[in-house]
Amino acid sequence: MRKILGLFILLGVFLPLACAVMTLTSIRPWVLDRGFYEQLVGDKRLYEALLTEDLSIRFDEAMFSANEQLPVEALSNALREVVTPDYLRTQSLHIVDEVFNYLDGSNKPLALSLDIVPIKAALAGAGKMRFASTLAAALPKCPNGEQPIAGDGRLTRCIQTGESVDLAANQIIAALPAALADMPDQIDLENRGYVGANWYDFAWLLGSGIHAVLDMSILMMIFVAVGAGFVGAYLGGNDLHGRLKWLSASLFVPSSLFLFSGLVMTSQWMLGWISSSLATPRWDGVHYSEGFREAVTNVIVPEVQQVGNGVVLTGVIACLIALSLLIWSLVTPAEEQRSPKMVQIPVRNS
Repeated sequence: MRKILGLFILLGVFLPLACAVMTLTSIRPWVLDRGFYEQLVGDKRLYEALLTEDLSIRFDEAMFSANEQLPVEALSNALREVVTPDYLRTQSLHIVDEVFNYLDGSNKPLALSLDIVPIKAALAGAGKMRFASTLAAALPKCPNGEQPIAGDGRLTRCIQTGESVDLAANQIIAALPAALADMPDQIDLENRGYVGANWYDFAWLLGSGIHAVLDMSILMMIFVAVGAGFVGAYLGGNDLHGRLKWLSASLFVPSSLFLFSGLVMTSQWMLGWISSSLATPRWDGVHYSEGFREAVTNVIVPEVQQVGNGVVLTGVIACLIALSLLIWSLVTPAEEQRSPKMVQIPVRNS
């Protein structure tokens, strides 16, 4: 009964806690590292590839009304005149700062958005002529019966038969001030499907440093796991030799599984599978261009390999601890079970 109880404690308490401790320990160096995410979103390859139809679709939906939305291909060419990779990179880094300021205990509520004031300023200033000319040159011909300007719209969306590109460009230039006046200054990312997290779920972290919360959680789980391991080993073994064997075997199970998981994460098979998964044209119902998906793959795969290396290192350290306990048990002699002394009482025969 005692050994069964010890086995239950080791499997039901120690094993899950050991896995949780190793998981948190392996991700601790990067999961709350602002620099890790700044490096991730700071790769210019993402934004060079994003300046395609991907970006145009988002801006078309956010900046123009339904009746005024422009052909995506034409808008993609025109946006390159006022939107630069540096602008997109700056916005991404700003979002990372906002998230980490929020998690670090800032009293300011989290509201993720894209600031398009610089784009509006460019469209109202030096970039207006280039934007209008490029847009007009890329507009398609109007289908039969379709008007170049929608009923409630302002901007030319197609070239009518007999109309010149210069005339369409002049119309766009003249209509841009009114169109810009109706554009928002911010694009709300949380309500447009780009960010799907419910940030209020993490409200309990406000007012406390999230790094301190994570470190305290790891420390508490280590103490509980060690305590559960000692109790389970004490109940399972009859002496120090047996208890060390129980404890080493209990630690070998999660550490070997963790090491195996890390090796799988860093294997060429897994990295190839991630690459092929990211190559899927549609992510969560949203279509992205091949260039952007390739850029994301080039950024994500090395980071996954870095994370996997951390898992491998944690598994190796845990396996070495388990091996040390096993060696300790082998050099510790088992105590012989002492049989109870028999006391003989002579009996006189009367």
